[in-house]
Amino acid sequence: MILFGDTFIELISITRPALAGLGDANGFRVARLIEARMKMGGGVAMVALHSKDMEHDHALIEAQGFAPWSPITFEWQARNAQGEPFDSGVILDFLHDPRQPFLTQFLCQQLRPDLLRPDGHFPDHPNGASRVSALWYVSDDWERDIHFFRIIHGEERISAVEGGYHIATSKADIWLVPPEQASSRLPSLGSVAALPPRVVAISLETTDLAAATRAWQRNGIPFEQVSPLAAEVPATVLGNTLLRFEQCEECLW
Repeated sequence: MILFGDTFIELISITRPALAGLGDANGFRVARLIEARMKMGGGVAMVALHSKDMEHDHALIEAQGFAPWSPITFEWQARNAQGEPFDSGVILDFLHDPRQPFLTQFLCQQLRPDLLRPDGHFPDHPNGASRVSALWYVSDDWERDIHFFRIIHGEERISAVEGGYHIATSKADIWLVPPEQASSRLPSLGSVAALPPRVVAISLETTDLAAATRAWQRNGIPFEQVSPLAAEVPATVLGNTLLRFEQCEECLW
């Protein structure tokens, strides 16, 4: 888990392939979706949406026209740094269209949200990343795929942009654009295939872009300084996903 103030990135792999076909109570096979994404070279398989009240949010999405499955509760016992056991878990509500599997999002209510709050014991990364600011999806038919986002996020959060759509959420922006628009907005991306619709880039805000680029130089990480306030680490470095780091402008003052 890569923890930020109000979001996180979770790195997932398949350690027991023989069990990947197991489904939850709704028949949804999470591991199969992750496995399919890994066969493409990796990348973002699903996007979690924060829920504080699953019952309310499930009913809201259902009322907007989505036919979600029943929420699933996963609980487990873990141990803290002192070796003491404690109970933890999540409630998940998968919003999945098998025709466009890598658009999958899911409501996620943490039963122990305190465990996902940075507590000061973990050092900041030298790249200064402070939050996820945007997700970039490409699509061969953004007019078709915006319907998926519309019934999840609501019409009021969606606005048309040149050649695509912008979806505003309380955590980060979502962009749904054709490949040529993504390549124009993300110079290091280069040409990308339009199929399947999927996330191709993540934007991260950093408190000190200059410190980030120095850290990359020390560690031999390739990057492109695309403007005084933005630098991009190419998709070949991490999980088939471009990472765009943008200077937090408020942090300059």
